[in-house]
Amino acid sequence: MTSKQKRTSQLLLLLLCLLIVFLLSLSIGYANTSFIKVLQVFLGQADTTMSLIVFKIRLPRILACMLGGASLALSGVLLQTLTKNPLADSGILGINAGAGLVIAMMVGVLDITNLTNLTLMPFLAMLGGFLTISIVYAVSHRKNQPIQPTCLIISGVGISSLLSGVMVSVVANLDIGKTDYVVSWLSGKVSGGNWQLLAIMSPLLGIIWGVTLWRSYRLNMMMFSQETSITLGLDLKKERLWALTLSTSLAAFSVVLVGNITFVGLLSGHITRRLFGNDHRIVLPASMLIGMILMLIADTIGRSLLVGTGIPTGLIISAIGAPYFLYLMIKTAT
Repeated sequence: MTSKQKRTSQLLLLLLCLLIVFLLSLSIGYANTSFIKVLQVFLGQADTTMSLIVFKIRLPRILACMLGGASLALSGVLLQTLTKNPLADSGILGINAGAGLVIAMMVGVLDITNLTNLTLMPFLAMLGGFLTISIVYAVSHRKNQPIQPTCLIISGVGISSLLSGVMVSVVANLDIGKTDYVVSWLSGKVSGGNWQLLAIMSPLLGIIWGVTLWRSYRLNMMMFSQETSITLGLDLKKERLWALTLSTSLAAFSVVLVGNITFVGLLSGHITRRLFGNDHRIVLPASMLIGMILMLIADTIGRSLLVGTGIPTGLIISAIGAPYFLYLMIKTAT
């Protein structure tokens, strides 16, 4: 079997795994059901109650997880390529916190059930993410010196902690209903059930996914040293700006959909590179599939373990990602 055939078979296996996890996620919840009943819903042969559970509650939540997981995974791969840092992730570098602060302020000031405000939310979240990553870069940058990975991570964690503190102050001044919403969102609890938001976010994310995949060849060239990339004719400054813009947009839009979830990009990026190497033409679509699978598994576990309230998806992901992040920190330091 050639290398290309092997990678194709691995991608097909990932697709099969995603389909199985998708059906499992639809079947498992407060009212467990079977694969057959789920299929009957899609064929129009199920009763009204089952159709309501699937189409109004589970399916929009699952689609939000898939869109958010794929986007966070892509964002993580882009940031790792941009910084040449295996520890890079949108949550660790503060992008999620910056976008989150903007959303918390919007929830406090505006009516987020209004279609206009709902449409503006992703773009304002993206602006918050851009401002945050710019501050992180400015703090970690030293004149005439390349940015050190450890310094970048420390700056990101510090800025993220600062913004999280500001968010707590904002939340403290909200009414009870809005406070519960923001706290659930900050813990990465996927609410789902919002087809209106999915209708806004799906085309936006689809466009960014397409642009990211289209630039995969240039991302491969960025993996070389700075001198080699420039010799090959790459406009490195322009490509870095593209990578930063795309990764920040993906992370910010994901935060609107699934809340403040960290480590998806870190985990997806590392799993993908171990399985497929460093060719972004394969790594990018594979990381999207792995991000979807991770989010669906975490969300399904969270919905199943604590009946009635559920465990936030972000906490499940953090329980897996945090130890792995510490392992990578120790490995990088040595």
